[in-house]
Amino acid sequence: MLKTVSLEKKLLLIAGFFSLLFIALSINYFLYVRSNLIDDRRCALEPRINFIGSIINEYYQKSQRGELTSLEAQLKAVDRIHQINEDNENYIFLFTDDYLLLESISNAKLRYQNVKDVTDINGVKLYQLLHLEAVTHANGGYSRYYYYSNTTREEQEKISYTQHFAPWGWTYGEGVYINDVDDSIINMLTSH
Repeated sequence: MLKTVSLEKKLLLIAGFFSLLFIALSINYFLYVRSNLIDDRRCALEPRINFIGSIINEYYQKSQRGELTSLEAQLKAVDRIHQINEDNENYIFLFTDDYLLLESISNAKLRYQNVKDVTDINGVKLYQLLHLEAVTHANGGYSRYYYYSNTTREEQEKISYTQHFAPWGWTYGEGVYINDVDDSIINMLTSH
């Protein structure tokens, strides 16, 4: 059959094959880079949240030593976390076991409100999921869900890392939007 195909058509078939191979390899490379970047960003959440945990524990210890009342220590801890959010453009959230949202720059309108029944587009009760992951995993847990983007305000896939501070009944964490990762890769690929 190939003997009856002209040289021009053979070259087009070969070019088409290599084009498809190039596209397949490019997609595979993109997915590989994307997976690694998501893992890097996800892993970067843990040390930042460990740092927030050390701040909370520092104020807790001050209340235990009698330097501050428990309420004063909690208020100072929330203020310091809020300041970190503002200074570093972080999106650390903090809520109680009763689902009272104490801190969230990206969701400031819900501060000091009950967020127990806040859901994403799939009906997932976000704060219950975050709390469950933090409490279930002693050293903190990761959650995947959809949440409103800080820039476009549309719901996007997000991965968060949360921890729980049992003495005060606080859950705290931070997340990364998958779309931000994809935008970073596209910027990286188009800038070269």
